Amino acid sequence: MPETKLSVFDYAIRSEEEGAAFYAKAARTFGEGPEKAFLENLAAEETKHAATFRELKEKASRKGTAEIFASAEVSDYLDAVVRGGLFESARGAVPDGAPPESIEDVYAVAIRAERSSILLYGELARQAKDKPIRKILEQMGREEKYHLVRIVALRADQDTMFAIERFGCVC
Repeated sequence: MPETKLSVFDYAIRSEEEGAAFYAKAARTFGEGPEKAFLENLAAEETKHAATFRELKEKASRKGTAEIFASAEVSDYLDAVVRGGLFESARGAVPDGAPPESIEDVYAVAIRAERSSILLYGELARQAKDKPIRKILEQMGREEKYHLVRIVALRADQDTMFAIERFGCVC
């Protein structure tokens, strides 16, 4: 089994890079407007997250930290999550797993992927032995929650039926 610290950071970096690529590609499908700017912003934030994980990986390597997480179960958990990747697995939200073609498709994939990210970072934070790493993972989870809220709000602004189902009104 690969060393936990490498699999965690490599997986997180890859997931954030996939998210950045997904949002950047989705942004290119739209003309100038709020959707494009919003998606470009999300892509930039995911790129920053990847850089944060690269820094964490380097820091852990310099510290010689053999065990970053409290439980070997983290490796099993990551293995289960890693199988498809957060954004790749989230593509199942689009019929037949096709690439998103509409803003509704983009939202469906993004919401699913961000929820998975929140769960992942929350679990990793709970299992982290190293307090500074735990704090960073908690912050990453909060940022993913913020992404989710923003995605839901933007979708509600664009989709009246979604707004009615979600909030009971068009706000």
